[in-house]
Amino acid sequence: MTTYLIYFEDTYKFEDDAFIEATGKDENGDFIILNQTLFYPQGGGQPSDFGTIEVGGVAIPIYKVKCNANEVRHYTDQRYSHFVGQNAKCYLDQNTRILHARLHTAGHLLSNIIENLYSCWKGAKGHHFPGECYVEFTSKNDQFESISLDLVKQEIEKCIEANSLITIDQISSDALQERCPGITYSIPSNQPIRIMCIGDFPFSPCGGTHVKSLKELKGLEISKYKIKGNRMKVHYQLN
Repeated sequence: MTTYLIYFEDTYKFEDDAFIEATGKDENGDFIILNQTLFYPQGGGQPSDFGTIEVGGVAIPIYKVKCNANEVRHYTDQRYSHFVGQNAKCYLDQNTRILHARLHTAGHLLSNIIENLYSCWKGAKGHHFPGECYVEFTSKNDQFESISLDLVKQEIEKCIEANSLITIDQISSDALQERCPGITYSIPSNQPIRIMCIGDFPFSPCGGTHVKSLKELKGLEISKYKIKGNRMKVHYQLN
């Protein structure tokens, strides 16, 4: 079954109604499947949301969310099969949702700035977990140019002060190469693709949550970076 993704519509929506369609258990534990969900499932370098699902006077804790094909599984503490077929109310932990969105958008901004300043580096991977955030780059032409942390910091501050517009769109797979011409990896073509961009930087595919305003990224700092072989890992944090 396919779960409708409400979080695509609004990062700042923290509660909504849902219908419990099924329950189950896998290697990660007991889970609940809803017809639609506010909860972001872990993926794309971003951790999942957590919160509660309230049904029949019971507040069910949701401590992890994952996607299995098009089905979103909300992991909890025990089996709740007796609630299948009932309406429920979902509540996100608001602070966690906003923190994850800030860290995710910060990773995109950092990648955009470094790619723009240093043509030899291409963002390849992002890890946006609190306390361990980094963006990993690969060399496009076997040139391993060191970066200036001061220069990158100046550009970060400029973008945040300018409050560059964050744009999110949904496109068909046929339009992907036109909107994201630099993409070097494949994306499933049997479903719409979500893309995002910051200011005048290029669009890139992204299914995660993002903030509305770059002003929310004040305190973004690079903590360290390291070049090894043809890869560079840049660690960052929000203070």
